[in-house]
Amino acid sequence: MPLFEYHCRDCEETFEKLQRQPEQEVPCPHCGKPAKRVVSLFSGSTEGGGGCASPAGSGFG
Repeated sequence: MPLFEYHCRDCEETFEKLQRQPEQEVPCPHCGKPAKRVVSLFSGSTEGGGGCASPAGSGFG
């Protein structure tokens, strides 16, 4: 199941939620007000060979 990231403008909290389908708004677990889905960046270290790579022969990278 995908993990989506949300941000509450009222209390400034950012949280993640596991959902089958993303919703534009979900209740904030901290204050209960509607929180908007945000674009989350994939985090990974690029030191020591970490991070993402395109598959060989895909034409990318």
